[in-house]
Formats: sequence, structure tokens, C-alpha cells
Amino acid sequence: MLKKVVLCVLAALSFSFAEFYFAYDAPEGSDTVSIEVFNCDSDSVSFSMRKRELAKQFKTCAGKRSNYTVSVLFFTVAEGETGAAEEAECFKAYSDSLFLFARCGEAALSGKPLFSLDERLAYQYYFGLFNNVLQYIRDYEKFNIAWEGKEGLDKYNMDDEKNALAAMTFEKMETAVADAQGSREDKDMLLLYYKYLRSKYDFQYRCSIKPAFMCDTSWLGEQKAEFLKKYPESQYRGFIETQMPSFADPTEEEKKLAKEDDEKIEQKNRERAIEQEKAERNVWVALSGMAMFGFPVTYTSGFDDNFDVSNALTLGLKASWRSVVLQYQYFLSFGDNNKGGSVSEKGYTIMGGLMLGPKKIFTLDVLFGLSYIDTYPSAEDMPEANLEDESWTLAFQGTYYFPISDSWDITAHIQARMNFVENYCRDTYWDTEGFSGDGRCDDPYRNADNDKYWDDLQWTFSAGIGIRFWKPRY
Repeated sequence: MLKKVVLCVLAALSFSFAEFYFAYDAPEGSDTVSIEVFNCDSDSVSFSMRKRELAKQFKTCAGKRSNYTVSVLFFTVAEGETGAAEEAECFKAYSDSLFLFARCGEAALSGKPLFSLDERLAYQYYFGLFNNVLQYIRDYEKFNIAWEGKEGLDKYNMDDEKNALAAMTFEKMETAVADAQGSREDKDMLLLYYKYLRSKYDFQYRCSIKPAFMCDTSWLGEQKAEFLKKYPESQYRGFIETQMPSFADPTEEEKKLAKEDDEKIEQKNRERAIEQEKAERNVWVALSGMAMFGFPVTYTSGFDDNFDVSNALTLGLKASWRSVVLQYQYFLSFGDNNKGGSVSEKGYTIMGGLMLGPKKIFTLDVLFGLSYIDTYPSAEDMPEANLEDESWTLAFQGTYYFPISDSWDITAHIQARMNFVENYCRDTYWDTEGFSGDGRCDDPYRNADNDKYWDDLQWTFSAGIGIRFWKPRY
């Protein structure tokens, strides 16, 4: 499986490295991949961001495989390697992403290189493409001419080269090079140039080769001299003398440009985060079903005395979008009445309002709307009539969400709902004797000490449970 994955990666790399080896001109009538097909962004900053994400993905894949040793006392009883399957699976996904990225770059950047020269060489080292590295070293003049005037994407970011070169230790690189085909001179050249490239981008590695109080990089000159002494007629002499100069830290101008590139990418990340948050907010609509049981309290004496509203069962449906809530509730109260029925009060409420709080965990809803109450008298001596009351409703509702899956939650509700009841005359209560002149009926059964009309506040305190579907994404 690993061989197949390496082939996939190499195919993707070779596609993206095409202009490094030859000038590519698409024949007339050939199929081209548009940016829209892969949802590519057209600006270079977005490509730089994607390139850095790929570099991180590569680093993750390279860390999947590791060696282990099992020792008992001073004896090694077992040793081996783990993570090969995980590495292969990871690199398969990486190669797919890399291939799409390369095709996007071909379509969007008009031939601008996606990878720097050193970055390409670093990946070739990792995947064992030693012949390609040697091909560049032998023909560096031709490649440099072809590369002249071209700047790789994200030019001043050195993390990609550093991570790609550090993905394999020097000891593992020695083993890989030793197992490769080629002469001893070729292999020594590969190791010398690998050490040079890695030191070029990794200050700590550069200084660790020859530790000293101050970072001593004289080892480079010493090792180049040793190589040329060992192979005085080497075909690589010109490359070593001209393409492997002493290490130079970035200039202040280069540091400034690198900082500007980083700031552009950070700004792009912030913009994308805002866009993503807006998109998520606008996508979800959460539906909640609820069942609550509560206790109504009405402060008008006539209503309390003559209508049984001792308890109430509520079934509700709540729809929320962003911070907006629309809620419907059907409620009923159980009890006896003078008509022989078992329901003494029923009705419904429609409310809308705002939902406050962290919507994944807890919300506080402030709701306002209309309530319709169909009430029946419970006293036997009252007329056989019902009062159909419409009232304004204000509710405060707290909800806690217990996550069950990515799609739904169990919910716990508490609610305090206030109805402003206005008792307009209905049925047999509508008569001139009881009419007060302002559209309300006098209470014929009011307490002598209480001269109020049936015009007051009715509270219902409820608690219950429910379920929420299509939960918010943030």
C-alpha cells in the first residue's frame, strides 16, 4: 500500500514541479481545469495559506511512523516500526490535496511556481528521489537559467523548507541514501547537500553540527574541502564552489517582507473566520419540541373563585434562527366544571422574541405575543357560558441543553409566562345591566370586598423537558 501512496504523491509532486523540468505548453483543444471546479481562490494570499496548510499536513503524515525497541535488563528482545499503515493513509489524503492544489495553481497563477527550488529539493529528498536531486546538481546552470526571474509562492516563508527537510533525521537519510543506487561519490554529494540545505533553513541544526559557545559554521568549509580532497576530479566541484556559499541570515528587508506576508495571511484568516461564522449562523434553524407542566396563578378574585385553573399541561414547538425565536404553545388545565366536562381551561399562545446566551449550552428567551384562553366556569350556579379571552403574553424562558449527538439535544425548560387578561363580555354575560360602559363586564360573583373587574394578570410557572433538532453550529 505504501508504494501506491508514494506513487500518488510523486504524481502530484511531478505535476506541480512540471515547469521545473521543462517548459509546458498546453496543446490546443486540450482540457483545462477551471478554478471553479476545485473552488480555487484567485489571489496569491489564499494560495499561500493553502500551501502552508499542505506543509502542516505533510509534517503530520511524516510523523505517523516511528521505531520502537523493547529491552529486558540490558538485552534488546524486540524492535521494529509502527505507524506504516497510518502514514500511508495520511499521505494518500495529502497527495489528493496536493494534486488539486497544483491544478488550481496552474489555472489561477499563470505559471507562477507554487514551490521554491529548495522546497522541491527537500520533498525529493524525503521521498527518495535522489536521481532528481543529482540531476539538478549536475545541470544546475541550465536549471538556474530556466528559474531566473521566477519567484516561488510565499517566497519569504522558510517554515515549509525547514519542516520538509527535518521530516527525516540525518541518520535515516544516511540509511536511505546508502540503500539507493549510485556511486560512493554520488551518495556523499547527496548527504553533503542535504546537510547544507537543512542547515540553511534550520539555525539550531546548523549550530548543532559543530557545537561551540558561538554558533560555529566553519564545518561547512571543512566538509566541502574534505569532499573535494576525496574526489579531486569530481563533476560536482563547480556546484560546490558556486551553489553552496556560507550561510547568510535574512536581511532586514527580507525580514520586513516576511512579516508583511504573515500579516496578510493573518488578516485573510480573520476574514475567513468571520465569513465562516456568518455562514454557520445563517445555516442552522433549530427546532425544539417541549412538554411542560405548570401552575397558573390569577390575582383577580372572581376568576380564581369561579374558574378552575389549578394546573396546566403545555405542549410547545420552538423554532430559532440565529438569535430570533418563534414559539407556539398549546396548553390545557384539568378539572371539573358545571357542564360535566373534564377540561376547565384550554388555549394556545404564539410568541416571538430573542434568544440570549451560548446557544450550544444554555439560552434565556424573552418572548412576547398573543394568548387565547377558552375558559369554562367551574361553579355549578354560574351561567352555562364560556369566556373566550385574548390577552397579551410576556414570557421568560430558560433552557439548558444536554448534547446527545451532533444533530440533537435533550432540553430542560423553565418558564414564567404572564397573560394580561381582559374580560370582555361573552354570551349571557353581555347585557345592559352588567355592562360597565367601557367594554368590560362587571363580575356578578365578585367578593364584596373586592370591586375589581376580571382584568388582571395571570401567571403560569412551568417546567419540563424536550428535544432539540438541527442544533446550532456554534
